[in-house]
Amino acid sequence: MSRLDGFKDKAIEELRNLPEDEQDAAADALFAYITSDERQYRLTPYQVAEVRRIRAALRDGTTRLAAEDEVNALRKKKRVYERALHA
Repeated sequence: MSRLDGFKDKAIEELRNLPEDEQDAAADALFAYITSDERQYRLTPYQVAEVRRIRAALRDGTTRLAAEDEVNALRKKKRVYERALHA
């Protein structure tokens, strides 16, 4: 029994307690997920650990996300560097 089995049972129980229209919406979402090509993509254990590490660093303030202007400046520098490299 996986540690998520209890969670899955609880989720199903909660779904059964929803009004009929909300159950239908949840079923639609689940069916869309099941039939989606996106199911083939899975994170590796290393990637999961990295996501957790980054989220913890964001939470405790030891890192931050770049602002849009910072990202744009880096892209501009990259384009200049690539042009110089290929000139």
